[in-house]
Amino acid sequence: MGGQWWFADLGQGVPLWIPLRFDGPQPNAFGLPEATAAAFAVPGFFVGDTRQGGSANCVTVTLNPHGNGTHTECVGHIVDERVSVESALGTGLVPAALVSVDLCARADCPDVYNVPGTEADRVISAAALEQALRGVPEPWRRALVIRTRPNGPDKRQRRHSGQDPAYFTLDAMEVVRRSGVEHLLVDLPSVDREEDQGGLRAHRIFWQVVAGERVVAPDAVSRRWTITEMIYVPDDVADGLYVLNLQAAPFVLDAAPSRPVLYPVNDKEDQAP
Repeated sequence: MGGQWWFADLGQGVPLWIPLRFDGPQPNAFGLPEATAAAFAVPGFFVGDTRQGGSANCVTVTLNPHGNGTHTECVGHIVDERVSVESALGTGLVPAALVSVDLCARADCPDVYNVPGTEADRVISAAALEQALRGVPEPWRRALVIRTRPNGPDKRQRRHSGQDPAYFTLDAMEVVRRSGVEHLLVDLPSVDREEDQGGLRAHRIFWQVVAGERVVAPDAVSRRWTITEMIYVPDDVADGLYVLNLQAAPFVLDAAPSRPVLYPVNDKEDQAP
């Protein structure tokens, strides 16, 4: 890249997903029901649980990707056309940067948002993002992983509904868009405010969909862009350059549970053999 060889250590993957446990605490947002898994059963004939005498385990899963754990979504989330996240994802590794950003009080931030907030609101500001992106070469901005601070491990099972979780200001999302980010990964339940009067303005800025409209141009590059929410990045993972393997369930829907993995890279000035 840029005339320089980079080597990814594929044996040192950093998992960014939050395991979705059906038998214990799980992260949740937007007042959606918890994800459930129950043994399929036909009374008197079959039960899909070996602990109950069944011949095999066979469970029926009920979940909503947008509120039940780590998930990746595409522009189909906000338009009438049934664009699927499966069609938005490639199969290769993507250059990525991991940055940490301190949340700030909305009252102390000059940035714009389109709906009223509260004193409890915390936001990702444009200034904080610009500072974090300094020194990140443009080719490594194709995927941007954002770890917000404070970064308590309770994010792995936090119940966000009604708690005014943090979000992006519109100016901050403009920074993301201008930086050429194609795949955005955040440890928030949404890039927008939980109660935003249905505007989803930050989503719209990222996918370049005009406010109030529900269409995306057939040849729009943003059809291939994704937002992954509710990740978790441990504190012992250093900010810097990586490559991303963004894996998602092959659902033909606007969103799907996902399993993003970061791999560390090392630069080598020597020519490759």
